[in-house]
Amino acid sequence: AILAQEEEPGLGNGGLGRLAACYMDSLATLEIPTLGYGIRYEFGIFDQLIRDGWQVEKTDKWLALGNPWETPRPEIAADVFLGGRTEGYQDERGGYRVRWVPERVVRGVAYDIPILGYRNGTANLLRLWKAEAAESFDFEAFNQGDYWGAVDEKVDSENITKVLYPNDELVRGKRLRLEQQYFFVSCSLQDMIRIYRQRGGDDLSRFHEKYAVQLNDTHPAVAVAELMRLLVDVHGMGWDEAWEITRRTFGYTNHTLMSEALEKWPVALFGHLLPRHMADGGGDQPDQH
Repeated sequence: AILAQEEEPGLGNGGLGRLAACYMDSLATLEIPTLGYGIRYEFGIFDQLIRDGWQVEKTDKWLALGNPWETPRPEIAADVFLGGRTEGYQDERGGYRVRWVPERVVRGVAYDIPILGYRNGTANLLRLWKAEAAESFDFEAFNQGDYWGAVDEKVDSENITKVLYPNDELVRGKRLRLEQQYFFVSCSLQDMIRIYRQRGGDDLSRFHEKYAVQLNDTHPAVAVAELMRLLVDVHGMGWDEAWEITRRTFGYTNHTLMSEALEKWPVALFGHLLPRHMADGGGDQPDQH
């Protein structure tokens, strides 16, 4: 009766969500310092009701009354680029670099949940990202009577973390799933680099010694390309050094051969949404892809 009063967090579904929860519980119980990252979905996949022997799906409003276990961290945020174009340029040392000029910028804001070990006083951290608009209200549009346009960016941005597993039968659904994946991994990697620099300075050459990043199935697989982008574009690292760090940072586990766990993306969609990840490499090697 007591257990039934608490809403089930809408953070995962089926075996993979259960596996992630087992990882977090086990790591806390073994007292292995761990950061878990995820998306703070406003709605879970669905609430299941059975009527006359048939499944009825209702909106899973797990956050309707708030989540007493989470701590909002508005001071921890990351900007995520989407769409737009890339342009090459020479840096101050004459090296070839690539700049991403985005169409949209979405801000990821952190919410922290403690994950407790079993009878050992250890609490690891699950950090979830909520999508917000970089600029949530267009005052000029509102004054001109364009009330929808005044909040259009806010609605569009917040859709990224609105619901777990949006229907991807339509192109818009596929695009939203890719936006979710990229938003999730970019926020998380930016946060890791932020913590690393906070504790050890600007030299990222030992990043792989401080973080072992575990990818479960293909849902966060774009993280490999994103860490390369962050190291090369944002932190000015050469391509070969960045690749060595990236290669030594990531681990990957494949848990199933089910098609939904082995995601594939049309090249045109991927290139439109993430043009930087399809462009020339930069980092002194303009012909590297």
